[in-house]
Amino acid sequence: MKHNKLLLPTFLVAASLATTLPVHADTLLKAYAAVEDSTKTEGNDHGVMLNAKDATEPRQVEIGLPMSYTAVSVDGVPAVYYYWPNTTSNHWRGEQLLAGQGLQNISTTAIKFGEIGYGVDSYMERGGEKFKGKVKYQTNTYGAQNFDMNLSGKLAKKTYFTLCTYQNFDPGSMDLKFTNYIDRAQFYTAGLTRLFNNDRGRFSVFYKYNVTHPLTTLANYAPFTYDGDGKVSELNGFRMGRDSYLPVDGTMQYRDVKTGELVTNNLYDIIKTRTHEATALLDYDFGNNLTLAVKAKFSHSKGHSGDQLTMGFYEDADATYADNGDAFHGTIQRRLSQINAFCVKDAMFIAELQKKTANHNWAFGINELYSNIDYARSTTQYYHEVAPNPRKLVYNGKEYANLNGSSEYDKGFENKLAAYVNDTWRVSRNFRMGYGARLELFNIGVDYIGDGRFSDFYIGANYSDADGNSKTVGTTHHTNTGLNYVVSVSPTYNITSNFGLTGEINFLQQYRHLEAYSGKTLPYYNHRPFILGRAGIFYNSSFVNLVSAFTYARRTNDYSRLTVMSDNPNEDPVMVGASSGIETMGWTTDAMFTPFKGFKFHAMLTLQSPKYTGYKFEAFNKTYDFSDKTVTKQSKMIIELDPNYTYDRFNIWASFRYYSKQYANVGNSVYFNGRWETFAGASYKANKMLTFNVNVVNFLNQRGAQGTIPGSELITDGSQYAGTIMAGNYIRPFTVEFGAKLNF
Repeated sequence: MKHNKLLLPTFLVAASLATTLPVHADTLLKAYAAVEDSTKTEGNDHGVMLNAKDATEPRQVEIGLPMSYTAVSVDGVPAVYYYWPNTTSNHWRGEQLLAGQGLQNISTTAIKFGEIGYGVDSYMERGGEKFKGKVKYQTNTYGAQNFDMNLSGKLAKKTYFTLCTYQNFDPGSMDLKFTNYIDRAQFYTAGLTRLFNNDRGRFSVFYKYNVTHPLTTLANYAPFTYDGDGKVSELNGFRMGRDSYLPVDGTMQYRDVKTGELVTNNLYDIIKTRTHEATALLDYDFGNNLTLAVKAKFSHSKGHSGDQLTMGFYEDADATYADNGDAFHGTIQRRLSQINAFCVKDAMFIAELQKKTANHNWAFGINELYSNIDYARSTTQYYHEVAPNPRKLVYNGKEYANLNGSSEYDKGFENKLAAYVNDTWRVSRNFRMGYGARLELFNIGVDYIGDGRFSDFYIGANYSDADGNSKTVGTTHHTNTGLNYVVSVSPTYNITSNFGLTGEINFLQQYRHLEAYSGKTLPYYNHRPFILGRAGIFYNSSFVNLVSAFTYARRTNDYSRLTVMSDNPNEDPVMVGASSGIETMGWTTDAMFTPFKGFKFHAMLTLQSPKYTGYKFEAFNKTYDFSDKTVTKQSKMIIELDPNYTYDRFNIWASFRYYSKQYANVGNSVYFNGRWETFAGASYKANKMLTFNVNVVNFLNQRGAQGTIPGSELITDGSQYAGTIMAGNYIRPFTVEFGAKLNF
């Protein structure tokens, strides 16, 4: 397969800046330090690192649409090109390497990167004239150990260094028998910074090496009794969030999609990613409020990720234990194991020129974001008992079945070459207009497998089609080129000095990412239009800062793949493609109260109605239409309450999040009742250098499930499942964390 070359060579790093310019009074180092400090936000980051599902990644900030995600960037460069198949947590963990971080709004994320969702931008330590260090240690009640250290300082005249290591040893809240850790991560970073041209310029280079074993997504499933009215109750003998539902031996057999080789691996050993990352950053101050930032990054990630989906139960069934052949009679869990092999090479180049005038704050940018992906998903169906640390079973003479019946494959590249402009224009004393646009040339070339899946499927396998013709599984090459665009307008009008009107409208068009081509059929649509509009009021005073706005969002031409099951429990699951759109109307009020010194109280209320439009697919010779159904995993009401009090050396905080009823399948027949996610913490600053803290996750000890229930998509009458056993994701259990941080 031919791979497209980068359209904009990343080695072009503004050689023209070598010309000597007059001395500027303030050094660039101090200027950028001020910018980076300003990103340390309080109350406006939506608590993105308080994740009730996963402690290693930012949570998804809800905008009423699924498949939006919290994009993470470092010094204005995306941590990953796209969140799949290479995840953010393989590159970024909120380390002491970071000097600060803040939340980007949807408009900024869309204009700069062409993606939908909020964004977290963070900044690496560059070093300075003084040697300094940051050391953080954290443990919890389940034995997790986290060590995080950054050292920085002066190496030579105008030359600075930074060194960082991040080590995570997390056994998780459940007792896995086949490994010591649910997450083992090692991050190592080294950086050099050089000031030049009388401190007008700053050039930095960084190298980062990461090794991760992230088993969190595999392990956060649990069985429960579905009561039929949105409630779930724990099975006798199984503690949700405390007992493991992964096979006790941790081994899995699968057939490699690429080679056809039959392989058996330990899940901890196979779920592993190695990453090499090199970054170059150039900042230059021309004077007269004109600055240039040039950024380039290359990363190489290779490894495996995985999932363990529950696919229904066989009640009152007979089988034998796989480890010793003893007879078994009872409830059998049918499970789908997914092992994702990937090699991802990302190359990114960004150049942005900023100019400030009396009434404008301009930003002109070009970027090229390129990703080369080699991805293959091997799938295995297997069986085990319903119990903590279950033993695998042999059912109908098989320990493993339907190998690669739901497999995926894509190999190719994506390239986005874009130019953008953004400005904040102070039209008058009372009227301010933000606006921007992005035009992006999108190019994709991919090899995919168009053959229908079957048991023991792999590239090169021989099979007979429906007409009896002999065929061999192979790949087909597909290319696509088109224009993506973003247009954003956000006016603000002050009626009085502290009260006014605010609005925002974003138009986007996105071509499909490479992952849309990994199934057996091409996507129904090449691109997805998207619109997001908001209109409301704001009020600012010493007591409260408040924004209240109505929101409308619509995305069309969605395409998704589902693994569905028939009513016949002995029939294998099949993969189907579904087209749809999503439409949401809502109202959000967000307020920060400061009633007295040291106390802040953030509150947010969101009411919304996210609906599917045109959601249809065929499966098992039947057409299913779920148009006008509520979008899965989306609540119609969300409440966030975040008190924070600081007195002298003490700080106490809490975070309460309420999510109303969420549907667990697209037919809206199975749902989970509303739930609270709760966090709290306290810290004590012993002196200028040392701070102690204690944090609590799920301090109300909420029990229950969330997300979707795999295999439930075709259930049309949820009442018939009252009292039956199901399985799904659980909320992180009650956890106490203890930590200390030393700055010197």
